[in-house]
Amino acid sequence: MKYIGIIPARMESKRLPGKPLVKIGNKTIIQRVYEQSIKCPQLNKVVVATDNIEIKKHVERFGEVILTSSKPLNGTERVGEALSFIKKKYDYILNIQGDEPFIKPSQIKSLIDICDGKNSICTLVKKIDDKKKILAPSIIKVKINSSNQALNFSRSMINNGKKNEYFKHICIYAFKYNILSEIIRLPKSRLEKLESLEQLRWLENNYKIIVNFTEEETFGIDTKEDLERANKLVSSQKQEN
Repeated sequence: MKYIGIIPARMESKRLPGKPLVKIGNKTIIQRVYEQSIKCPQLNKVVVATDNIEIKKHVERFGEVILTSSKPLNGTERVGEALSFIKKKYDYILNIQGDEPFIKPSQIKSLIDICDGKNSICTLVKKIDDKKKILAPSIIKVKINSSNQALNFSRSMINNGKKNEYFKHICIYAFKYNILSEIIRLPKSRLEKLESLEQLRWLENNYKIIVNFTEEETFGIDTKEDLERANKLVSSQKQEN
């Protein structure tokens, strides 16, 4: 099967304006996401999708980019629009978040491992042991059944049906080709509006989301504090090397 990774990127971030072009060390966030993604040999193609000319020109220095319209309201819609510009058909489309500079190739592979042609929507989760993270509304928690199917996503503290077992969502998705075109046409749902989580729209419309598990840690860049943490991490890695 063929897999394409599409990285949606936009400049309009409330907490960190111009986020894709903000640097961690000597590289921008979007460049780090792109370079981590192309390290995954299972991906047949990786491309950035943006409606911003500045981002487009920057990405063209090191990779592939598609200029979309400004109509998409979220990353999934932007991925869907970008796909319309790509002539080749892929079995699965991966939505790789543009603010995850530390996403690991092995995590992308773990997601692809469950893209078996039967699963329509796939994603990743990681067990949480830190109580602060369990309580943090910025970390999305996932309830899963015995078939590794996601039953619920929430910013609130929801366990997995077992005492003290919690999973956080790693925000990377894989969609079957035809499924992506379906879900971007769905209207916003009641639970989605309450939680501001688009995956709840899919669940409320009876789409199954299958999860795989990772033990590797990663974190997105949403705030100045995240950026400071990222720079410290990159700086420490340089010292070790």
